[in-house]
Amino acid sequence: MLSQRSHSQRSELRQALKAFAPRGMVALGVAFGVFAGLGQVNSADRMDTIANLQKEAIAAKTEKKRRTWHFGSQGRGDVYSNHTSHSNRLIPVYAFGKKVRLADYAGPNSLYRDPAKIKALYGYDAPNTHNPEAEYFDQTDLYRIQKDAVARGVKNLFVVWFDGLDYETTQAAAAAKTGAIYTTGKGSGLIFQDYPANGTAQFGYYVTSPSHNSPKTTNVDKQTIEFAPDVLRGGYDAAIAGPNPWSFGPFGSAAMSYLKGQSGNAADKSAMAATGRALHAYTDSSTSAASAFNGIKSFNNGLNVGPDGKPVKTLWHDLQKQGWALGTATSVPFDHASPAGTYARNVYRDDYQDIAREMLGLRDIVEEVTGAEHLPGLDVVLGAGAIKEEKRFEHVKEQGVNSADGTTYLANADKKAVSIAEGGKYVVVERTAGKPGSEILAEAAEKAAAGGHRLFGVFGTQYGNLPYRTADGDYKPSPGIRGTQTYTPADLTENPTLSDMTRAALKVLTREKGRPFALFVEAGDVDFALHDNNLDNAIGALYSGEAAIQAIIDWVEKNSNWDESAMIVTADHGHTLVIDDLNAIAGKAAGAVDPRENR
Repeated sequence: MLSQRSHSQRSELRQALKAFAPRGMVALGVAFGVFAGLGQVNSADRMDTIANLQKEAIAAKTEKKRRTWHFGSQGRGDVYSNHTSHSNRLIPVYAFGKKVRLADYAGPNSLYRDPAKIKALYGYDAPNTHNPEAEYFDQTDLYRIQKDAVARGVKNLFVVWFDGLDYETTQAAAAAKTGAIYTTGKGSGLIFQDYPANGTAQFGYYVTSPSHNSPKTTNVDKQTIEFAPDVLRGGYDAAIAGPNPWSFGPFGSAAMSYLKGQSGNAADKSAMAATGRALHAYTDSSTSAASAFNGIKSFNNGLNVGPDGKPVKTLWHDLQKQGWALGTATSVPFDHASPAGTYARNVYRDDYQDIAREMLGLRDIVEEVTGAEHLPGLDVVLGAGAIKEEKRFEHVKEQGVNSADGTTYLANADKKAVSIAEGGKYVVVERTAGKPGSEILAEAAEKAAAGGHRLFGVFGTQYGNLPYRTADGDYKPSPGIRGTQTYTPADLTENPTLSDMTRAALKVLTREKGRPFALFVEAGDVDFALHDNNLDNAIGALYSGEAAIQAIIDWVEKNSNWDESAMIVTADHGHTLVIDDLNAIAGKAAGAVDPRENR
C-alpha cells in the first residue's frame, strides 16, 4: 500500500501572531541610555533569573498579566502564548572571512529590488514583494555567497546553523549572558556578534519564505507531490513585516496576521483582506535549509527537490566531486531537516531512514524511483537520534514500504552495513551505557582519522535532542508549553556536547593535510525549545552553539586563517518571541522593551 498523507494537517504553525508596535517605537529605558555595561549584575544570578521567569510564565500561562516576554500576537498584559511555531521574519546573518561577501547580494544588489528576479525566484509575481529600497537579500543567496567564496579560494568552509533563531531570541540571549541591551543593528554580547575575525566580520539579514506551502499529498514510495489549487505561495512584504529584523513597516500594526501566513484563521484573513495586502507562506526548516545549499525556492517539507518534486544538486554535491571532505554535526537527530538539507534529496523531510541512507552513501528510494545520481555519502555524520527501536510496521505510515526495523531515524540493517566492522566505510559510535560520550566520540574520531575512515555517531536522549544546558548551564530544563524535559545522570555523562561533536568532526575532516572541507554545525534544539515557548532552554541551546563556534574559531586561529577559511552563522526561520522587558532579562531595572511591542 502506497504511503500518502495530507500535509495541510501537519503545518508547523498553529496559532496567531498579530500585534507589535510600528517601526521606530523605542521604550523609555532605552531612550535614557540603558545599554551594555551599565548596572551589570553577576552573570550566574542573571541567568538564574531566566529559569525563574520561565517557570512563572508557565505557571500563569493562561492569566492575563504583564510579563517579561511572551509568544504570539496577544500583546502585553495578556496570556503567555497564542502561538507555538514559525513566522515570516527577516533572519540575521553573521559572516567571517575575507572571501565571504554578503554585500554582493544586499542593498543595491538585492534581488528584491528587481521584479523580474522576484518572479524567477518564486515562480510567480509574488504580490507586495518588490521593494526598490530593500537592504535584505534572500536565503537562496547563501548558496551563491558560499559558491563565490569557494571560487575566490576558500578551503575551509563552516556553516553554523541555529535552527529557529531570530533577532528577538538573540537579543534575549545577549542580555542574559552579558547584560548587553540593544534594539537595533547587529548587537553585541555573543561570540558571533563580537568576534572580529581580523576585521572580516560582516552582518546582514535575509528572507526565508518558500515558493509554496506544503503539498496537499506526498507519496514517499513514488517520490511525488500534489499541491492543492489554493496552496499559499511565498513572498515577503516589507511594508508589513519590516525593512529589517528590528522594525515593522507602515502596515505592521494593522496587518500583524500576515506573519501567520498559512496558519491564519478566518479572522486573520479578514483583517488581511481589509488592508488590501496579500498573505505569503512562511517556511519550514527543510526547504529553508536546503535553499541555502541549492540556491532555489521550493515547497515546505521537501529536501533538495524543486517545486515539481524533482531532485536538484546542492553545492556540497559539487564540492564532493571536487575532492572536498564533508561533515555534519547537530544537537538534534542526525538526519533532521537542517543537516539533511546540505546533501539529501526527498519529497518529505520525515522519510528519515531514506534520508539517512543518502547521507551515509547507501542506495535509497530517491535513486530507485527517480533515477537520480547515486550519492557517495558524507565523511562525517554526527547527531542525536538514539531513541527506542521499533519494528518496521511502526514506520511504514510515515516512511513508506521500504521502512525497516530500527529507530525512526535509522534502520538497523543500514547501521550495520556502513560499519567498518562489516566492510563499510564508517567508524560507528553510539551512546553506550556507562561510557562518557565525549570520550568514546573522541576515541572514535581518532580511530577514523588514523585509519582513513569516515565517522558516524548517534547519541541523544529520549526527546530526540542532546540535553539542554539551559541559560544558567545547570542542565535542569524549565517547563514549557509542552511539558518539561528531565534527564538522568546518564543522559548527561553518556552524551557529548555539540562542541565535542565539532572537534571530533574536525579531527576526521582534516586528516588529509591540504584537503578542503566543509562542515555544517547545527544547534537544532534552539528550534525545539522555541516550539515549546521555552526561552530558558532556547538560550541554553544557543550557548551550546556558541561553544561550537568557539571550537571552530580556535581551530582556524591555530591551523588556518580568515583568508582561506570562512564561517557563516545564521538560521532558517524565526518564531514569535516578543520581549516585553529586556532589562528584566538582563537583570537590570525594568524599562527597556522590544521596540516592536504593541504597548
